[in-house]
Amino acid sequence: MKKLLIIALVCLVASCGKNEQPPKDYAVIHGSVKNAKDSISLRLYNPETSLSMMLELDDKGNFRDTLKLEEPNMFNAVYGNVFTLYLKNDMDLKIDFDAEEIQKTITFSGKGEEENNFLKYKGKHISGLFGKDYKNYLGLPEDEFKTTTDKFLADFNSELESKSATLDSSFVAEEKAGMEEFETNMIAQHKEQLEINSKLGKGNPSPNFLDFKNYAGGTSSLADFKGSYVYIDVWATWCVPCIYEIPFLQKVEKEFEGKNITFLSISADQMKDEDKWRKMIVDKNLHGVQLLADNAIESQFFVDYYIYGIPRFILLDPEGNIVTYDAPRPSEEKLTTLLNTLDL
Repeated sequence: MKKLLIIALVCLVASCGKNEQPPKDYAVIHGSVKNAKDSISLRLYNPETSLSMMLELDDKGNFRDTLKLEEPNMFNAVYGNVFTLYLKNDMDLKIDFDAEEIQKTITFSGKGEEENNFLKYKGKHISGLFGKDYKNYLGLPEDEFKTTTDKFLADFNSELESKSATLDSSFVAEEKAGMEEFETNMIAQHKEQLEINSKLGKGNPSPNFLDFKNYAGGTSSLADFKGSYVYIDVWATWCVPCIYEIPFLQKVEKEFEGKNITFLSISADQMKDEDKWRKMIVDKNLHGVQLLADNAIESQFFVDYYIYGIPRFILLDPEGNIVTYDAPRPSEEKLTTLLNTLDL
């Protein structure tokens, strides 16, 4: 009887071993989107590798796909707004969210939920550090900046350590390395923000430009617009977010027509693309003053304003002094609110 029991146990163990499934060489991602937008797909994009995938939604907002990944990937998931997503082969991850409030409603479940829930925590933690305007954090005095940053890092590392037993080891290593890089970048950006605040603070004279090509003919310099407030739009024909702002800018221009404010658009297009610039002005029925910078995005005026990405908006007073070096976009109600506080 004892021998029979041993044989039965051996057979049971052998049977379990045969049923154990090897890791899948693909990831399954599925879920649903509440208030889904017609014809909009969920896009996954890795900015480091340029790997891009589109997940189609059905008419009820459901999606499901399998992704074969060569290695674990950190994606920017884009559906109107952006959230971060970690995927690796053998995951079976369910994602649900409301398209109108992604950050507040997104949930993860299934294999891979631990890593992605940690990323959700990380996003909130960074948002708490930056507050409503990240420039306020970066512009803190040295001691206060260090104290705030040290506490942020300590809290992050404590949370990561407490969750490490349930997280993929490669994910933990990547998060540790990523936070070290984040700290280095914040220190560098803090130094630069202090420089920006010193040079481009409210009331400081604006950096200048001379002889930018004017669509209406001849050239123009910044001094030509003294005597009125100047709302500057730095844009380019190749910049999709810039083009998105055009109808909103046209609406603001119409609202403040006849007021003491000049709407000045400066293109960062290259000189070789002047015809393309001129064509878009006609095609989009652009108003205001239209100028073409002398050296594209490397024009000294852009360098002096620390412009690394566009669109960028700047507001000057009638004396040519800075009201704000980073003004609200035309699509933001804050712009109209700000302009209504001025003596136009």
